[in-house]
Order: sequence, then structure tokens, then C-alpha cells
Amino acid sequence: MSAQPRVEVSRLVGVSYRDSRQRGHRYIVEPLPKIVNNPLGEPGTVRRGERRANAVTRPATVGCAGRSHGLVLIALYFLAEVVTARAWPRPYEVRTNSVSNLGVTGCDGSAAQAAAVRLCSPLHAVINSAFVLTGVLILVGVVCLREFLPPGRLRHTALALFGVAAVSAALTGFIPINVDAHLHQIVATPTFVARNAAMIVVAIALYERWRIFALWTGVCCLVGVVGMAAILLPGEPFGITERLALYPFTVWVATAGVAALRTRAPFRLP
Repeated sequence: MSAQPRVEVSRLVGVSYRDSRQRGHRYIVEPLPKIVNNPLGEPGTVRRGERRANAVTRPATVGCAGRSHGLVLIALYFLAEVVTARAWPRPYEVRTNSVSNLGVTGCDGSAAQAAAVRLCSPLHAVINSAFVLTGVLILVGVVCLREFLPPGRLRHTALALFGVAAVSAALTGFIPINVDAHLHQIVATPTFVARNAAMIVVAIALYERWRIFALWTGVCCLVGVVGMAAILLPGEPFGITERLALYPFTVWVATAGVAALRTRAPFRLP
């Protein structure tokens, strides 16, 4: 009786022991990957008839996290405003000077120019760039935030309002108030309305699933609306009322970015 071929270690996988005997080859039979009905996606197993979930979902999660970081970075706008204001030759009065005054061009801060003009902002490029960057970050972040809004009319309305707010904010950086005051007012006005209206829509959309954050969104919106109404009142300090209308949205966007980084999006798009 002839000796049976010996089975030794090999890297081949999926060869049966019977095949190894019939062909007279040296193989070792390694177990195939464990295939079970695994609804929780436990490590080391593969769901029957499906690929590993991690290979599909991980890129989307990383991309969303990156866009959420953009929302958090929008808080750097406040730093840009402080840096620009501190560079003024004359004291910048937050109470009476508007945010647009920080973007006035044509003055390098020299004594001659500072004496010749009423508004002199040597670091106008910093704040104008911040206006543009704010618009860009809103657009980038909204791509991620849409995954947290339920599909339907509310989502579409919120995204449209965010888009208007973003474009309007960016255009104010391209058209400083001293270049064309009338056009500057035209491009800047929509962001006052759109950003606060967007928060109203988001608060309604999120109320059922994330009630606390929806209430926080509503508070920010309420403060912004009060600021918008105060701008129209005669005799009120414009610098304060303008910031009361604009700042709540910037703060809210930063907090939304932090929340998005800590929460899994329930309406992830393919």
C-alpha cells in the first residue's frame, strides 16, 4: 500500500484536504474566513453575502469629520476682528463702528493718511479675507450638516438659506464699503436675514431627534432676530446691534461643528 502524500504548511487557502490527497500535492488546509450572520459587525467576521462595513463607511466618516472641522474653524473670525481693530491708528469703537469699517481699504496706517481720513484700517486685508473664508467654511460645513437634517423640504430650505448667507458673507470681503457703499450694502444685507432664517428652519428640523440642540439653535436665532430689529431702531448704537444680529450665527456654526464631530449622522448620503 503506497504512502499517502504528507500535508505541509502552505499559504494557499481554500483547498480541501481531499484535493490535496488526490493531486499528490503538499498543501495545508487553512480555515476560510468565518462567515456568520453578524448584524452588529463584530471584528473578525463577515456578514453572509456582504462586504465588511468598515471598508464602505470609513471614508464617508473621515470626510464628514473634515468638513465639520471647517465649521469649528469659523470661530477664528472673532480673532481676525480683534487683530484688525487693534491695528487702527485711532481707537476702534465697537459701540459705534460697524464691522464693515474694519474692511476699509486705502489707508496703510501712516500718520499722514490717518489724519486725512476718518476711517483707517491698516490690516483691512485680514478682516476682508475672514469675510471670504467665513463664506467658504459655511459652504464646506453645510455639505456635512445636511446629513443631520431629515430629507425633505426643511433640508432643502435650510441648505438654500445657508448658501445665501455664505455667498453674501464672502462678497462683503470682495466689495469693501469704501469702494462702493451702495453695492456693499446690497451684498451684505442678505446674510443678516438668511443666517437667522436658516437657524429657524434647522431648529424645527432637529426638534424631534435632538431637542436640546434645537432649543439652543432657537435661542441663537432669537438673539439674532432681536439684533436685526434693533438695527432699525433710531438712536441705537449700530456697532452693538449689528454684532447682536451677526454673532449668534457664528457662535452657533462653531457649536454645530463640535456637535457634528461627536455625533454620527443619521441621514448619511450615499
